[in-house]
Amino acid sequence: MDNKLLAIDDAELHLSIVRKIAAQAGFKTTGANCVGEASRLLRERTFDCVTLDLSLGEQSGIEILKLLAEIGCRTPIIVISGSDDAVLKETIRIGNFLGLNLCAAVPKPIHLAALRTTLMQVAHATLRQKLATPAGG
Repeated sequence: MDNKLLAIDDAELHLSIVRKIAAQAGFKTTGANCVGEASRLLRERTFDCVTLDLSLGEQSGIEILKLLAEIGCRTPIIVISGSDDAVLKETIRIGNFLGLNLCAAVPKPIHLAALRTTLMQVAHATLRQKLATPAGG
């Protein structure tokens, strides 16, 4: 059973890296390279995990966090960013304030082992949750 990941990043190279690592952790990845595309996907589908770059061209990943809060999303979110530690900590604070499930912050350049470990933890937790939920419930 593949888990579904939405990877939001405006750099195709980073999306490619996330796809490869996510596949190793049992995720089928859908990529979005801008706030508009990510917003559309989040409103149309459900995902088991979201990776989010904070810098999306002219827009900020914070807009995605606001949308996730607006739609009541409890999906685990992994922030992947080249921002400094202070910005990452502030983002996590904002996410927690919004009631989101920010489970990790991975700095860029992407630490592959850290991302793989985090995705595997999310995959295992998601599987446990799916197994514990009665069919149709």
